[in-house]
Amino acid sequence: KGKFGKILILGGWNGMSGAANLAGLSALRAGIGKAYVCSNDINHINDEIIKIDNNFDEFKKIINIVNVVVAGPGLGINAYELLAEVWKKNITLILDADALIWLSENFKKKRRAKLICTPHYGEARRLLGKSFRDRFKAIRSLRAKYGGNWILKGPGTLILANRLYINNFADNILSSAGTGDILAGILGGLVGQNIKNPEIKAVMLHTKCALKLKEKQNKTLIAS
Repeated sequence: KGKFGKILILGGWNGMSGAANLAGLSALRAGIGKAYVCSNDINHINDEIIKIDNNFDEFKKIINIVNVVVAGPGLGINAYELLAEVWKKNITLILDADALIWLSENFKKKRRAKLICTPHYGEARRLLGKSFRDRFKAIRSLRAKYGGNWILKGPGTLILANRLYINNFADNILSSAGTGDILAGILGGLVGQNIKNPEIKAVMLHTKCALKLKEKQNKTLIAS
């Protein structure tokens, strides 16, 4: 477990521990060696995940030993001080869900370390400060403004990494709550293992899981 990377999930606050659990367990299933969660609700974090209380000094120690931080699943408008701290560190940071709200309100300059963001349409609209119809233009505008690599989720998910990719999958089977937390966890799990092209492979794995369930005639799914 010490040779396959370590991930820290910043999330699961104020009754939203389920989102953090989904992300942490997804990272473990993707092969990461250890998963930590920093939350103010650690009593409801799964046993497979190492629990970190929302203490600023403890948080600073943990981000010095992990390979990647996923911030946002079930975070709410909490932990802005912790987000600001990890933003300054030389560590890969994946921003999802509520952490993207923090980014839209607190962005000053681009990170030097790697940044990956995974918004859906509503979050991207907030980050850009306007509505849009052209998703291709929007994802390029997001990178121009904030830097980093981007996964713009939705029917035909777009990935902007070394080049622009389109995921040829559009199905409402992935519209249930928590599927975005699963994607963030898979992505963090691959990043923590230094897998090449993690954005592409995470979306591919996520889609293949949905297709497997479709093959069983499932019309809906529960994220877990």
